[in-house]
Order: sequence, then C-alpha cells, then structure tokens
Amino acid sequence: MTTLSPRQRVLRAIRREPTDCVAAIPYIYDMAAAVSGVPLKDFYTRPEAMVKAQLALQEEVGHDVIAIGSDNYYIAEGFGCKTTREDDEIPSLIGPPLTDLNDVFDIEVPDPATDGRMPVMIEALKLARKSVGDQIALRSPGTGPFALASYFIGSQNWLMEIAMVEAGLPEAKEAAVLHALELTTEALIRFGKACHDAGADILHCGDSLASCNVISPRTYQRFSWPYSQRVFAAWHAHGAQACLLHICGNSTPVLNFYADTGADLVEIDNAVSMATAKERIGARTALVGNINTVTELLQGTPESVAASAQRCIDQAGAGGGFLLGSGCIVPRFTPVENLRALVETAHSQPYPA
Repeated sequence: MTTLSPRQRVLRAIRREPTDCVAAIPYIYDMAAAVSGVPLKDFYTRPEAMVKAQLALQEEVGHDVIAIGSDNYYIAEGFGCKTTREDDEIPSLIGPPLTDLNDVFDIEVPDPATDGRMPVMIEALKLARKSVGDQIALRSPGTGPFALASYFIGSQNWLMEIAMVEAGLPEAKEAAVLHALELTTEALIRFGKACHDAGADILHCGDSLASCNVISPRTYQRFSWPYSQRVFAAWHAHGAQACLLHICGNSTPVLNFYADTGADLVEIDNAVSMATAKERIGARTALVGNINTVTELLQGTPESVAASAQRCIDQAGAGGGFLLGSGCIVPRFTPVENLRALVETAHSQPYPA
C-alpha cells in the first residue's frame, strides 16, 4: 500500500479499512504549549496561539491527530461558571453558577458561537484546518453531559444529588437532576455540530466523572449512558463520521455499554486491559489506547514507551479498528523523545492483520 496521509490513516483505521501502518493519536493539549514555548494562558484563550503550539509539536513528533482543546470548562463558562485565568495553570472551576440545583430551570443552553470559550475552540479548529488542509486529522474538545452538569453546583454536590435520587430520598431533586442533564446534552450536541462544521474529523465526548472509579455501573447506565447515546445520534445525523467516547478509570464493568452508545471510537484508559477491551467490544467499535500517561509517557524512557506501545498493538491491533494512543491526556512536561517513541513504534510496522 502506498503511504497514506495522517488523516487518511486515521479515518481508514476507524472504519476498519486497511492502512499503511498503525495510526498514532496521543491525546495532547498543554504539552504542545510547553514544547513550543507558547505561553499557557495564551494557549487556552487565543485560538491562534493554540494552533501555533499544536502545529509545532506535530511537526516535531509526527502524530496523526491534532487535538484542539485545553481544559473542561469552555462550555461550562457559557452556562455561567467562573474559572481561573492563571499564567501557569489551565483553568479550573472557582464559581459554580448555582447554589441550589432547583434553580437549574432558570438556565438556558449557551450559544457555541458567542458564549464561554466555545468560540475559541471553534476558531482554533477553523485555523487548524486551514493550516493542515486534508493532511492531518483534527479532534474536537467536548465535555460529557454528566460531567458538564456537575459544574452547575460543583462535582461533590452533584454526586450527592445523584446519590439522593438513586436512594429514593424524599429530599432528592430528581426533576432538577434530569433537567440539568437535558441542558448539558443539548449544549454538547450544539457544540459538537459547530466543531464538525469548523473542520473537526473526530467529535469528542469526554464524560470522565461518569467513571466506574467514581460512580457505580448502575448509576452510569442511568445518568450518563443514555445521554451519550443521544449526543452521538445527533452528531451522526449532522454528518459526523467519527465520534469518540472518553471516560477515565477502570471501565471494564461497562465496556459493553460504551460500545452501545453509538461511539465510532472508544478511548481506553490504562486501567483497562486492551486485550479485554478488544475481546468485549472490538468487533463493534474502534479502540484507541492505552499507554500509561504517567508511569510511561511522563516518567518512562523511549524504550519503555516503545515496549508499552507494542503491547497495545499486540493486544488490540489484530482484525482492525485499532489506533495507538495514550490512556488519557499526555502530561504537560512529558519528554518529547517519549512521545516520539510512541509515534515511531506505530509508524514503523505494518498494520496488523
């Protein structure tokens, strides 16, 4: 097979079509700022700075997907959440818009074109697409409905509200919980459509607060899973060809539900065996993962990263529908040579049969 462009390689792998080699799609945000020298505050507030940093890192390392994004709060800010603006740290939540979840009925779905930092991300996608043409795949940001709803009152308070609903307590605010999820689902649908129109190849739904390390499988099935299904259905109806689900932690008990969301691609955290993920859902959805972001990419060596990458390929590559990546976001100060080892391991061998 002739050499494919990175974008061709990624999209063909997701569709289970033959490729020239394994696609390498580590999940990178602020590492690009650290490597390129772009000030971090510029990176998360100025689309041209974000794109400059990501292009510089991609040129140096050669990975197949550029991930636009920086943090979890660009949509939340559109709902009225207050966040930090630090020179050396990405934004964090400092002021939820509500003190009582029952007030959620007064909130409106924000406009991706004008509200929060959604316009920053959309413009960055447009600039990145203009810069790379059809050569490199682009991945959008995208918080999940469950996690996004938690920002209305703070994650700890949100989980307490969920627990009271699950327990059937008389003081539970079930109607408010469900309305919050309706709002965030619609917000994510609108944002994803705007990202698709701006040039994103992969639309991202990251609902990491819905991890089985945080909530039970039963709670996930009730309060996260059906909303992800609606998001992916709406994105597909809008024309999206590649929708990705990312949920951190040990998702082994709910892998089948992940495949049933309608995601085209599931990003597997390093807490899950790639072999297990391949066995359970590899016939229904493409998989990406799952090199450990801390013990390997941040703290390891090129040799240990290459060995970990080969393990992922050996466990999940056969039969197609596999892309090599990190289990989660690559840490900011990861050595470039470690990231390069991931990419070179993927690109140096034929795609496994």
